[in-house]
Amino acid sequence: MVLLIRFRGGVSLLRVLGVASILLCATTPVRAETLVDAIVDAYRNSPQLQAQRAQLRALDESVIQAGAPYRLSVGITATIGYNDRLQRSAIDPGFAQFQQRSMGTSLSVGQLLSSGGRTAAQLSAAEADVLAGRERLRQAENEILYQVVDAYMAVLRDGDLADIQARSVASYERQVAQARAREAEGDLTRTDIAQAEAQLLIIRAALAQTQASLEQSRSRFAALVGRNPGMLVAPPPLPGLPASIDAAYHAATQDSPLLWQAVLAEQASRHRIAAERAERNPTISAQGSYGYVNPLGFQTRDLGRTFSGGITVTMPILGQGVIGSRVRAAIANQQSAEFQVEDTRRSVAAGLLNAWNQTVTAQRQIARGEAAVAAARLALDGVRRGFAEGFRSNFELIDSEQRLLNAQVLLANARFGLYTGQALLLAQLGRLDAAALTPDAPRYDAGDNLRRQKAAQVGPFVPIVRAFDQLQVSSGHSRPAPVPAIGPDVRFAPASPAAPSDGGALARGLPFPADGRSDR
Repeated sequence: MVLLIRFRGGVSLLRVLGVASILLCATTPVRAETLVDAIVDAYRNSPQLQAQRAQLRALDESVIQAGAPYRLSVGITATIGYNDRLQRSAIDPGFAQFQQRSMGTSLSVGQLLSSGGRTAAQLSAAEADVLAGRERLRQAENEILYQVVDAYMAVLRDGDLADIQARSVASYERQVAQARAREAEGDLTRTDIAQAEAQLLIIRAALAQTQASLEQSRSRFAALVGRNPGMLVAPPPLPGLPASIDAAYHAATQDSPLLWQAVLAEQASRHRIAAERAERNPTISAQGSYGYVNPLGFQTRDLGRTFSGGITVTMPILGQGVIGSRVRAAIANQQSAEFQVEDTRRSVAAGLLNAWNQTVTAQRQIARGEAAVAAARLALDGVRRGFAEGFRSNFELIDSEQRLLNAQVLLANARFGLYTGQALLLAQLGRLDAAALTPDAPRYDAGDNLRRQKAAQVGPFVPIVRAFDQLQVSSGHSRPAPVPAIGPDVRFAPASPAAPSDGGALARGLPFPADGRSDR
């Protein structure tokens, strides 16, 4: 069946189809989008995470390269040569011609028996570097997921602020209309109308700024997730929050990826000290070759068998001061890494405290903001009734409207600060994980690539040689680093007075819902 439609009056078919498509889109329900959806998409598609994963795969190869001396080396050599030489004869006049042809092939095999512990130490250092790289990837995952949470909540917050200010604009428009009507009746003056109009213009300007901020938040969301945000819904409670600041400090020593990066880097520097010290130890290796050679021609029937083998022991006697210099440089690098561990520990503690304070402050603001909104709404209702009855002024009505708007804005910002503060706290601990939010989230196995690369290597004697080499590893300990002495005239004093003990200090515990989501 064919439906023929005839258009009259020059109506464009494209215009009709466009209107129909708009109506169809308007009637299509918009799917609600959750925070879990955004996190899963960012975890799967983020170019920053993909770049970090590629860097980790490149770092995995350092383990393969460091362990290469343990593996058997096999090579084939094939030679073919021709030598033509003219030489003046001492007996006959003229030149004599000498020709020589040769050919051969051989199979050579080499195996390290002992490197004096150097290869074992270098391999341990490379493995520590890879573990630090995995923590660096985990840190990047937490940072990016925190940015996703922040952008998600910013879109919700800016949308709420735009709705609040749009309602305020509508209220002020009604107020201006009422003021103009009452001016005509002689109840209000031109000054009252100007006050209402000025406040209306101020709120309109604030609404325009909020709408611009909303678009910025949406673009930031799109850059992180890879698509524009849909109809966002309220986020779920975040799991794994510590119950107190002391529990947060303890969890950071166990889970913080930033701290583990520094600790593993310090361990790698100790292994490098041992590797440099092992330069003084003897190195033992075995070599062998088997082949065929014909030194007098290109005839294969004249090929003769050759076989050679031997064990080489190499030990430095005088290293021109290079070995000692490298050891001292490695010790200095280890001392630097040790100080960086302490610096990182302090930075993590400061970050935890900042996130904790943000969370606690936001909780207090929410409690006070909800009470302020209720009180401001009650006051505005009373002022409106009084204004209608004539015993409340226009200025009082404007002031009550602004007070309600301020309370609503404060509450929206506090809710944003609470959730992002909790997300920041989890990110500092390394617990802002996609898998922790939903079991269906994809998970990147950081160790899979190295396992596959190790399995692809050929080294039948690696376990034996490495175990023997490990017994010869030199010490990786170093002397304490020199630090400046504190003079007798130095006095320490707090930069600011102590916080008052009248209940104004921040709380040390968070109130949590009764669903057991906190980590106690």
